[in-house]
Amino acid sequence: MLAQRALIYFRDFMVIIACLLIGKALAAMLPFAFPGSILGLLTLFVLLSLQIVKLGWVEQGAGLLLRHMGVLFVPVAVGLVAWLEPLSQSIELILLCVVVGIVLILAVVGRLYQRMNQQMNQQMNQKINQRVDS
Repeated sequence: MLAQRALIYFRDFMVIIACLLIGKALAAMLPFAFPGSILGLLTLFVLLSLQIVKLGWVEQGAGLLLRHMGVLFVPVAVGLVAWLEPLSQSIELILLCVVVGIVLILAVVGRLYQRMNQQMNQQMNQKINQRVDS
């Protein structure tokens, strides 16, 4: 039973690591810097969405990683402590960038919503006019 469970975790981790390595290889081929781990995550998402990789092949291993996510972030948090001085010197610029980014995102999403809403209203009006004319 224990050996079978270990093999299931091993299989799950191998699928996840394979997607990570594919993402890192794709990132190395790109002409600009992009995190390979993000590309690996997108690769896993696409493979799961297309059902090339079955959910059962990664479910238990991913669940184990998610259960221990807090512990996995400890090295990142410790690494940030080393950068506290440079970060504190640039806090105004960082906050300005965050605020500008939020405002831009809200403006773009709001404008897209307005355009989509207009198009939907126009389509509804056309359908109504077609029914009235019939």
